[in-house]
Amino acid sequence: MNQTPTGFSGQPTPARPITLPNDFGKPIAMTASLVAEDIHFSTSTGLLTVEKLYRTAQGRVGYGIIAASGESRERRAYTLDEQGETVICDNGAFTVELPVCDLHELLCMALQAEDALKTVGEHAQFSTAVNED
Repeated sequence: MNQTPTGFSGQPTPARPITLPNDFGKPIAMTASLVAEDIHFSTSTGLLTVEKLYRTAQGRVGYGIIAASGESRERRAYTLDEQGETVICDNGAFTVELPVCDLHELLCMALQAEDALKTVGEHAQFSTAVNED
């Protein structure tokens, strides 16, 4: 995320009712302030990605991501609710309670996998199959 939105006064944006669209479960509704947002377009894949991060007054976090390319679009939404030593993660279809240390480990693994995907081209050469025109 590359931006922390603020109002004209320079203060964080006020909480408002929001609904995060979700193609893989129920939409997630909450009253929250926008904490950060990012829009990214990949010229190599043609994929436009919009991410928004919200936080409620109680500390619950909502994350929405929309990825679109051509005619296809995918919308996902998640909430994270810290409960002391555990975090309740909800994607609109399933709710999972994880110890905080396990969640950190999963996030590190996801970041490592994402980084590995970016470097695949450095370690492999791609060419057309012999039987393809």
